[in-house]
Amino acid sequence: MATIFERLNHELETFGRRAQAAIDEGRFHIELIRLRRQRDEAACNLGRLVHKRERGTEVEPARIDALLLRLDDIEAAIDKVEKQMGSVRAEAAEEKPAPAEPAPAEAEIAEGSPS
Repeated sequence: MATIFERLNHELETFGRRAQAAIDEGRFHIELIRLRRQRDEAACNLGRLVHKRERGTEVEPARIDALLLRLDDIEAAIDKVEKQMGSVRAEAAEEKPAPAEPAPAEAEIAEGSPS
């Protein structure tokens, strides 16, 4: 009887770890979407400034430099989140399911029951 509860407890713990890994991966995915949107906005703003400069409008070089630095920072943040997401996936893949063999007491009960 104790083995049934131990096995149930083990399965519940495994399920909890898998659920937490899925939640963490979802959180990282949302963070990636947010960072990519910021990157796209910064790249768009940079493109507008470069276009203005090429068309003869005076543009402050400091604004262009600031956007370039912002893009670099965002890219670094994206790489960091992707690595974290990869480690969460690796941890989830390392977990192996419990063996499906029934305990001896369970096997005797299953064999003794009429069909």
